[in-house]
Amino acid sequence: MSRGVRFDAIGLSYYGYWHGTLHDVQTTLDDAASRYGKPVFLAETAYPFRLDSEDGLENIIDLTGELVPGYPATTAGQTRWMNDVASIVEAVPNGRGLGIFYWEATWTARTGNGWDPADPASGNGWENQALFGYDDRALPAMSWFGHR
Repeated sequence: MSRGVRFDAIGLSYYGYWHGTLHDVQTTLDDAASRYGKPVFLAETAYPFRLDSEDGLENIIDLTGELVPGYPATTAGQTRWMNDVASIVEAVPNGRGLGIFYWEATWTARTGNGWDPADPASGNGWENQALFGYDDRALPAMSWFGHR
């Protein structure tokens, strides 16, 4: 802002297992919206529905100790996480909480769908945080799209 750069909204990343508590993200979103007078949104977030890997590649989050306390790596835990995060964004004062973008909702473990587009066998360390289960069916957390 000191350089005169204009912007319409502020997007933040938030992964509870890396970036702090839900209270922390609420405080950060509220502060950014108030300080800059702009709408805010979460540009990326995700949460695991299980810890094991479908493709044999180690997942980014694969240990119970990496989880946010109170949110197990289950479909119910993932659903509750997304609903709680959505409620936080909706609670930003003055209607300045715009919404959430879920990071890699469809990144499932399939040949050719790995992290390296030049190597179809590269695997995927994120499939346990997708919004589709290992049976390729939409998970209950998908309901957060219609949160309110």
